[in-house]
Amino acid sequence: MPPTLDLLAVGTFRLLGEIPTALLVILAVTLVVVFIIRLAIRIRKKTIAAWAQAAEDLGINFNRPGTFGSYLMEGTVAGFHVKVHTYTQSSGENSKTYNQFAVRFPQSLEMGLKLSREVKFFSSIAKALGGQDIVTGDESFDSTFVIKGDNPEAIQEFLTEERKQQIQELQTTHKGMVVTDTELSWTRGGVVRKTEDLVGHVTELTRVAFVLAGHLAKLPAAQ
Repeated sequence: MPPTLDLLAVGTFRLLGEIPTALLVILAVTLVVVFIIRLAIRIRKKTIAAWAQAAEDLGINFNRPGTFGSYLMEGTVAGFHVKVHTYTQSSGENSKTYNQFAVRFPQSLEMGLKLSREVKFFSSIAKALGGQDIVTGDESFDSTFVIKGDNPEAIQEFLTEERKQQIQELQTTHKGMVVTDTELSWTRGGVVRKTEDLVGHVTELTRVAFVLAGHLAKLPAAQ
């Protein structure tokens, strides 16, 4: 190494040696924070672009969020009102963000229906407290879902073989989906960040919603 470069290197190491350790730690932390912030900004920009493109593909509206705002797009898809949004729940010092997809039926089923995934522990507690599930007689279906409602006979009639099959198939790809009198919804942890995934979830949920409540859609007036 040339003498000049050798002296420069020695001087640099001496300078670093004279910098207090606490200052070096602060500089390192600052660099890490800056990196994380820039990465978060880049990810958010890509996510906003993905949601905007998904909304355009679906023909619905996207409300562009602010710096820390949640995501929201909604509108009509195949005659059903669709809402896709994110929200954050806090518990103590911890918080978690969720992404919910909801397809609202044209009209209420008016059965007091709530169909959700069977969670054996909580279901056992509900039954012990007097809450009784509605059964369809299909062992596979009844063991997968908890069915509640005001009119058991109407619900049993509503849950045809085709509807049960569609619900079970949807459950395999959208675990935790819920059917009520007014909508079909699915909530997952985290934010969906790809256009094709957003469009795919909305398309699949809307397709099943049509099987469940397409008969409630208002027919066009005769000419």
